Amino acid sequence: MLQSALSSHAIQNVLIAGTKTNICCESTGRDAMQLDHQVVMVEDCCAALSDEEHRSALENMIQQFGDVMTTDEIITVLKNRPND
Repeated sequence: MLQSALSSHAIQNVLIAGTKTNICCESTGRDAMQLDHQVVMVEDCCAALSDEEHRSALENMIQQFGDVMTTDEIITVLKNRPND
């Protein structure tokens, strides 16, 4: 389902935000990476039941599956990106 939704819109980059950083968000990030998408977990737009669970999931993401950035960092990257 994820692949068909992303492919039908020619989406290559996936920004992930939501609750349960260590379950839903991390699982979605892993799936997207396995489908050859560029994944960014939006650190300050995700939450878990504890800070430890949140940090652990972000660490898993950055070590193996994608990148972790704040909203401000993403906005800066997008503003400095050349128009295609």
